[in-house]
Amino acid sequence: MLSDEEPRAPPEERRVRMKEIFVVWVLFLINLFNYIDRYTVAGVLALIMQKEKTGFSHDLSDSEAGLLTTVFIISYMILSPLFGFLGDRYNRPMLIAVGLVLWAASTLACSFVTEYWQLLVFRAFVGVGEASYAALAPTIIGDLIPANQRTFYLSFFFIGTPVGGALGYIIGGEAGKHNWRWAFRVSPPFCLVLALVMIVLVKDPERGGSEDDLATVSQEIRSPDNPIMQLLYETWSILKIKTFLFSSIAFACLAFVIGAITYWVPVFVQRASSIATHGPRYDNTSANFIFGVLACVSGLVSIPFGSVLSKFIERYTQKGDALINAYGLWVGSITLFIAIFSATKWIYGFWLFCFITQLLVFVGWAPNTAMVLYTCPPRMRSLASAINILLSHLFGDAISPTIQGKLSDSIKHAFSDFDISISDCYALEYSFFLSCFVCLLGSVFYFLAAENLIRDRMIANDTLVSRRGTAISNVSALSRSHPINAPTGFRDEYEGPLTQPLISSQCDDSD
Repeated sequence: MLSDEEPRAPPEERRVRMKEIFVVWVLFLINLFNYIDRYTVAGVLALIMQKEKTGFSHDLSDSEAGLLTTVFIISYMILSPLFGFLGDRYNRPMLIAVGLVLWAASTLACSFVTEYWQLLVFRAFVGVGEASYAALAPTIIGDLIPANQRTFYLSFFFIGTPVGGALGYIIGGEAGKHNWRWAFRVSPPFCLVLALVMIVLVKDPERGGSEDDLATVSQEIRSPDNPIMQLLYETWSILKIKTFLFSSIAFACLAFVIGAITYWVPVFVQRASSIATHGPRYDNTSANFIFGVLACVSGLVSIPFGSVLSKFIERYTQKGDALINAYGLWVGSITLFIAIFSATKWIYGFWLFCFITQLLVFVGWAPNTAMVLYTCPPRMRSLASAINILLSHLFGDAISPTIQGKLSDSIKHAFSDFDISISDCYALEYSFFLSCFVCLLGSVFYFLAAENLIRDRMIANDTLVSRRGTAISNVSALSRSHPINAPTGFRDEYEGPLTQPLISSQCDDSD
């Protein structure tokens, strides 16, 4: 973290310090255990649905099983804007630490439930704890790391998503061999240790500190004194940024697909292999293990590749971050359709195309977060990140497991004349085709984001003001004084008036 006394090098020249790398590592570990916990439920889902395994009063339907993720995501997304609002004003590491403690306690409590409704309640509290870190961690990285290196470190942070998800499946599958309750007792001790690290060793970086000598005018904007009106005012300001709005809706489509795939694929593979004419049969352990490994490998390959691809495409177009996602989801909708269609005919083909689909959807995660950060003022980044989470989950993985479960239950009536194993399999198979359509829809919104990206990024840059006292009110001045924020090609790709800067061309020298 930078202190006011430390000399500031231009961001394109400054190296990332070891203490900043340490903070990124801590946040990576929190993200890792977040996804271990989140997908452990999917890893033991087939067991939780059986009353003889859980001791619950009844077997769970597909709809009830999907609701376990939905209640978690609903609480997670509702609380994210609150933590984002608080994170723009108070100590972010402390807020994350409080959330980690609540998260650890709720996860541990899940292992002692005796009824389905109790499991629902504690999964909801897990979402409250996770909301604290999810809204704030990317903004801490954004304030620590210079813009020209930010996508790389964000991609490292997001590697915890597939790796943690994979470990969640594996832990869930292994726990199923003994007792499903132990799957919820793995992450809590580590979460408590990480909470202590956040309190003792991590300091809250200065908002916009990685912008070097530049601070945004959002620090000077007068917003209403009432906290609720402040939240509404700043939320409306962020939603007016078209790139942010379109990319958030598109990311919701991506989250919808990921939520459906990660939650239902292991169950679907077990059902499909039981009626397939060729290939092996999969039980809960083997299905979760294979899917977990594929998810891990696809994330390890695709997320860093997305960072490299973003830097490469930036040489030719400033729309690259949006286009990476747009084309990824476009092709991903096709490969997902092929994967689902081939499951009951050639199970190895299903695994192959499911792996390709994961490669395509993971590739844009870091570029998407980078878009959120560089199109919004630093003083509003925590709230912007939280709103992005809210929208992506509200229309994404908060609803996709339940919608797919209900759709599957409805389709089963069309196969009432068939054996139950056949009706269960085909009902779930056909319900997956909804995700193919949503994936394609996400691609459309990313193309819309690409059309607005250059202008919105220029406007965000155009509101930057030098701490030495000189406002930067046009792109040519910005290019000379802060080239990383106005890369070569901006003026080539966009010609047109910018909105008038919100500050005068001169301001008092504060240094």
